Amino acid sequence: MSSPLPSRGPEPACSLDRTLHELDGIIATERRRRSALGIFPAMYRSVTCDIQTAVRVGFFDDGRRVERLAVVFADRYVDAYRRWSAGQEPTASWRIAFEAAESRRRRTIAQHLLAGMNAHINLDLGIVAAEIAGDDPDGLYTDFLRVNEILFARLDMLQGRLGSVSRRMAIIDRLGGRLDERLMRLAIAHARERAWEFTLALVGSPTSVPDLIEERDRSTARLGGSILGGSVPIALFNRVVAATEPPDALAAIDALADRPVDLAAINVRLAPGRDHV
Repeated sequence: MSSPLPSRGPEPACSLDRTLHELDGIIATERRRRSALGIFPAMYRSVTCDIQTAVRVGFFDDGRRVERLAVVFADRYVDAYRRWSAGQEPTASWRIAFEAAESRRRRTIAQHLLAGMNAHINLDLGIVAAEIAGDDPDGLYTDFLRVNEILFARLDMLQGRLGSVSRRMAIIDRLGGRLDERLMRLAIAHARERAWEFTLALVGSPTSVPDLIEERDRSTARLGGSILGGSVPIALFNRVVAATEPPDALAAIDALADRPVDLAAINVRLAPGRDHV
């Protein structure tokens, strides 16, 4: 695909080992600081480990391409984090998330996770998928959907881990039964499908790429602001939940390190004739 997608310089070494090493460095730095900047990468590292394992066991149709997608995708987060740490300006979507993580205003663990996921899925994912897909986006789409299944399995584990450090979130999770998990699955699937639509827009309009990315960054940043603020009832709800969470992020960072997802169970669920949602 010949399009003015953001230049990344020399092609990165497509190794998720290198990516995990970079995430480890970020997590260690923010863990020492007990900073909420470590919450998103702690969760993201777990997902990246799942992707790496899935590539190695042949879970995807084209594992090498998925690994390259995962590496370049992670590079966007790492680049944004490094720019912020160096006092430089990242995208507006990441700036919203980073500012909240370093603000003195208390927010819930879930808000920090969602703010990071918002920037990474709603902005970064579509850009990177367009880079990797080139002129054959259809060839990537099946594996793109298979990543959803890994995220769903990770989500089921994540909610239990959050409950271990957020007493009121644990109560909400119990009261909601399976409803909250299903709603989160639908939300993630919707966000990733919108990211794919953004991918197709970038691939289909190469001369408009800079304008499309700029507008997408603005709209994603607005959504990030809603996640971190929101209406009065939502803001009040988040304050109530945050009040029972640890005053620093150390426990949350440690809780988000978890065992790998069950890829065999996912494959069973994806068998022909089964409901995939």
